[in-house]
Amino acid sequence: MTAPQFYLVADGNAFALDDDGIPYGAPVCDDGTVDWDDSYDFQPTEEDVEYVAHMCYHLTQAAKLHNEHHMEVFTK
Repeated sequence: MTAPQFYLVADGNAFALDDDGIPYGAPVCDDGTVDWDDSYDFQPTEEDVEYVAHMCYHLTQAAKLHNEHHMEVFTK
């Protein structure tokens, strides 16, 4: 799998969105690189569901900001 345009990293996981806007994760190696070949869909346990939902919320907010930055705001 290729690396996405942007992603968030927290607690040893990289959070990203696929082309359909569905969040997924990938492990972060000890040297700080992300192993996109071992990416996975989120299936959080009961105690992790709030954390994953919180990170996915911030990921979608970052995606909106990224898209807004690349869109033309004012047109003449």
